[in-house]
Amino acid sequence: MTRVQTFIAQMTLILSSLLVASCGGGAAGSLPAVSDIQIDQVRYGQTSIIKLLGSNLRQDFQVSISNCQGLVVLPGGNDSEQDVSCKPSAVGLLEVSAKSTDGVLMTRKGFDVPNPQVKISSNFGDMVVELNAAAAPITVNNFLKYVNANFYNNTIFHRLIAQFVIQGGWLTSAMTEQGGAGAAIVLESNNGLKNKRGSIGMARAAMPNSATTQFYFNFVDNANLDYQNDQVPGYAVFGQIVEGLNVLDIMAQISTATLYGLDNFPTSNLVIKSMVQVK
Repeated sequence: MTRVQTFIAQMTLILSSLLVASCGGGAAGSLPAVSDIQIDQVRYGQTSIIKLLGSNLRQDFQVSISNCQGLVVLPGGNDSEQDVSCKPSAVGLLEVSAKSTDGVLMTRKGFDVPNPQVKISSNFGDMVVELNAAAAPITVNNFLKYVNANFYNNTIFHRLIAQFVIQGGWLTSAMTEQGGAGAAIVLESNNGLKNKRGSIGMARAAMPNSATTQFYFNFVDNANLDYQNDQVPGYAVFGQIVEGLNVLDIMAQISTATLYGLDNFPTSNLVIKSMVQVK
């Protein structure tokens, strides 16, 4: 039977450490040796499976992984392979180290965590948005929470203003409010990101910290939406279209009217079929 003991050290970055221990297994007196470390995928905020390969791995040894939350040992390990899982919590370097119980390094390997990307499939085409988790971590985590819960699937863009923005994330294609919205988040508008053409930002009410699920794309540069000061906080940009900007341009040509009690409502349905985190 395997016993797991987890230690969390508060440093410049949060490092998660765990001690992989066993009740028997392996040759008596034999020492564990980790010769290679492999990973199935590295996606910001999504579970990664890290494979530790070597010999005598049922014996005690330590594993440290930087910038990864929820580190656990997975069942089913053996002398030649022990698997652990965690969720990358920062972009950049994810470093995995395997050490003996007395702290001697056996092997270390680094993996790159890229900026998360989301593919938005609509009835007018597909767009890929790259999110800036370093500049807007609260906003990105909030958006990805809804993406990975399929919240935005079969919703619509309900507000379109030519030469300005298009907004969605509220109504379903059946013209009902999408259920499951969570608590409002802190406004991250003072993050250095600008409301440039093709950027994505969080829509909100009059109060700064009121954004939940609704988002918008900028058709053009909209400097008036940027952070000015604490009295004019603007709107939080958290990413940019990197593929399919032409789809946004097509949407910008749709006419609007006052429909369903809403101004600037597109006269042609603009349906978000799905959103999927692809990186």
